[in-house]
Order: sequence, then structure tokens, then C-alpha cells
Amino acid sequence: MGASARPPSPRDTVFPGPLDLLVRWPEVVRVEGSPPACDPPGLAPRLERGVVQVHWFATDLPAARLDDLESLLADGERARAAHFRFPRDRNRYVAARGQMRILLAGCLGQSPAAVVIEAGRDGKPELQPAPGSERIQFNLSHCEGVGVLAIGIDDELGIDVEQIRPMPDASAIAEQVFAAGEILALRGVADGARAEAFLRYWTRKEAVVKSLGRGLSHRLDGFALSPDGLVPERVLFPGEGPAAARWVLSLAPPYPGFVAALATAGALPQIRRMCGPR
Repeated sequence: MGASARPPSPRDTVFPGPLDLLVRWPEVVRVEGSPPACDPPGLAPRLERGVVQVHWFATDLPAARLDDLESLLADGERARAAHFRFPRDRNRYVAARGQMRILLAGCLGQSPAAVVIEAGRDGKPELQPAPGSERIQFNLSHCEGVGVLAIGIDDELGIDVEQIRPMPDASAIAEQVFAAGEILALRGVADGARAEAFLRYWTRKEAVVKSLGRGLSHRLDGFALSPDGLVPERVLFPGEGPAAARWVLSLAPPYPGFVAALATAGALPQIRRMCGPR
């Protein structure tokens, strides 16, 4: 990403995400229990076309709960968990993947341990389809004790959550990876608000490339978004046809101090915010 990018923090895992490669993560207060402003966990409603379920959950969990969740993981997930350098990062990975499996199992009518997740196009995780069943799409993100999972039918999804935190290098990072108009917009933001403005850009752009399934292979400066993200935006990619177009919209996390965004192919969906799993 350029010589001026910050190196990974010692807290980063051996599987860093794109933003982890650019900025250091602070120490934060643990996030536990059901999120505020969220209904108590319950059975997930039936999936509907045109509706995306957005499930919020904590990933800082008691040891006994983590043991239960780890028992649901596939061998590859356990192997990946074993590579984390720090126990807290490992535990959050186990918590996120285990709760994801519970939620997906509820949609599939399977046990969580029986859910088969495969690497699809460009390595994006996909559910193994059952003959004659609807094509269930999902995407997971977690950051500093907060996890979020998007689930829908047919249309490819991307979701991202980030903790709002001081980012003295926000402008420098933006100049490496953002579009020209976005860089100019960030320059006009007051110093005290620039970090949050950067992260609001970042979550929307990250959600788009996750929905596309391309990760870092798709340049973030290849498309430009509005500064505030207050309304859903349609992202078009010239030369790629309508199938590559994405809707991207900001989400309001039920946990304070975080920003998030969802991107989806197809029509603009209805969002159903949920607290889960049971």
C-alpha cells in the first residue's frame, strides 16, 4: 500500500484484514452481553427475498461459552484459531465463527457443526448449497469485541464494522487508497472529526469490495462515495456490466463507538436488525 503505511501492530494476527495492515489498534474496553437498543435474542425469522438480516453480537465471552462455540467449528477454523498470537484475538475469532455457525444453522435447518462453508470465487466464504434450496448469502465482520453477520437470499453481501478511535494518520492513509474526491472531502473535515469520517468511508468501501469477493485485489480508489453516507448509494463499475453494481449503505450499530456498513448486489434491501444468537 506504500512505504508510508504503518506496519501491523504486534497485536495483529497472522490473518490481518486490509485496515489492520495500515493502522494500529488501541486497547479497548471489553464489550459483553447483548447490545443496548437491541431486542433480546430469539429465534431468527424466516429469510425473505429483498430482506437482509443483520445480526449483532459480542465476541468477548466467558471461557465456558467459548468452549461450547469452539466445539462447533470445522477443523480448518480450529487450525486457523491456533495461529493467532494473542489469546484475546483467538477467543474473538472463535466467538465470531461459532455464533455465525449458530445463526446460519438456524437458516439452513441444520446443526451448527454440520454447516459446510467453502471458499468460493476469489476465496470469499460461501455456504455449500443444498439441491433445490435457495442460495443463502452471508458475510461476517468483527472488531474489538463486536461482531456482525449479514444474511440474505441470492444477492452477494459485504459487511464491515470498525471501532471509532484516534487515527492521526487518517489523511495519509486516505491519500494512498481513496479516490481523489474522497481525499479532498477528508481534508475539509475538522481534525477532531477526521478519524470518524475516514472510518465511515472505510466501512462502506470495505463492504463493497467484500460483496464483490475481491478483497485487496480491487483498488479502493476505483470508486468514490459521498462524504457522509447518510443515504444509500449505487456503486457502478464501468466496463463490468450491471451485475457488478452494488448498493452500499451505512448501518447504525447498537453498540456505541462503532461504525458499520452493508453492501449488496441486486435491489436495495430492507434491513432487519437483530440481536443474536440465543
